[in-house]
Amino acid sequence: MLALLLTGLAAVAMVGGLAYVGMTKKVDGLRRERAAEQFHEAVTAYMQKYGDWQASPGKDGFDQFMAERQVGSRPVLSDGAQDEQRRPEDERRAREEGRRPPPPGQGPARRLGEPPFRFILADQDYRVLLGAGVYEHGEPLPEAARKDARVVKVNGRIVGYVSPEGVITPSKQELQYLAAMREALWYGVSGAALLAVVLGVLLSRSLGRTLSHLTGAVRAMHGGSLLQRVPVEGKDEVAELAVAFNAMSEQLARTHEELQESHQTILVQAEQMRELSVRDALTKLHNRRHFDEQANTLFSHAVRHKRPLAMVIGDIDHFKRINDTFSHATGDVVLRQVGEILRSHMRLSDLVARYGGEEFVIAFPETELPQAAALCDKLRNLIESFPWHQVHPELKVTMSMGVYADVAAGTAEAMLQKADALLYRAKETGRNRVCFAVA
Repeated sequence: MLALLLTGLAAVAMVGGLAYVGMTKKVDGLRRERAAEQFHEAVTAYMQKYGDWQASPGKDGFDQFMAERQVGSRPVLSDGAQDEQRRPEDERRAREEGRRPPPPGQGPARRLGEPPFRFILADQDYRVLLGAGVYEHGEPLPEAARKDARVVKVNGRIVGYVSPEGVITPSKQELQYLAAMREALWYGVSGAALLAVVLGVLLSRSLGRTLSHLTGAVRAMHGGSLLQRVPVEGKDEVAELAVAFNAMSEQLARTHEELQESHQTILVQAEQMRELSVRDALTKLHNRRHFDEQANTLFSHAVRHKRPLAMVIGDIDHFKRINDTFSHATGDVVLRQVGEILRSHMRLSDLVARYGGEEFVIAFPETELPQAAALCDKLRNLIESFPWHQVHPELKVTMSMGVYADVAAGTAEAMLQKADALLYRAKETGRNRVCFAVA
């Protein structure tokens, strides 16, 4: 119950937090994009007026140009520039009160405080002209800032670059908007959290009652009474679980009676299950667990009687590319066919298994290294020459192998590791080959 409640509350908090962060980021992005466009237009107009920055009055002249350009609205400012223009409403208010409008630079527009954005302006050689409080005048603009910089052209000639990097200062109206958004999200999250608590309590009580019945029935089954029934309430998933449990209980009880009546059938089925447990379902070869057990036995026999033993590990070349290009169904066909080729060319004493994915392993008892390497090369040729075009017109399959035949490695696992290293050598030297090392 507690876990259910905490999960619901955590989900509500995460959704609310992500919504707030996403909305804030979107608002800031729109503000920055709009202001950057306006600033770029202003810089372009300024450069067109004077030709380039060197021919202009510089920063002070640009500040005055911005003020003259943006009369009647709060401007997008450069590095430290302020709005020096009177707003129309300020002039109207002054006339109504019988006062003269304040001169430029002394009215309310002058007291706007920090500009909403400060952008960076560099010349055609990426030397900073306006640093936005981030870079010094004349400092080279870093490569990271150059990547997002917009070109300023005059008569087809590049005269500067504008970078959106800088400082964001939200206005009072924007702060009020963000506060309202936080308040709305807080109400929404609070309501969702309350709803999650109520629903959690109701669901956990219903779930707990049914689980209590199920727990008692399981304990009774553990004590030997296989036939159990639990009450089914409603039509939800928990009710479906109770129905499935009742059906399972009846089936177990019936099966138990049948097994008691036919012990021989049990033995046969147990043997079949044992065989299935050591087989790979796709290729019908032995699986890794069976191979490891039998390989240890073969290794012990070889050491005790001083007989040869060879270990092989092979890998289908570019198998991931086969899956990605021709589909996983085609990859399964390739695995089955490779397994069939390996199995059909093994002696009764040999051990072959699918080791995992597209890897296959072979143990050759009573086999010296030259004979094992020759047999592996034969298998490699059989795989390469198989008519794979019948599976897909463009399909080609090859295998790389590593062979190791020195029992001085110490264990069957160590021999496989040596063979695996040789397999990597085969992969690195071009694939579709057999690599082996003489002890």
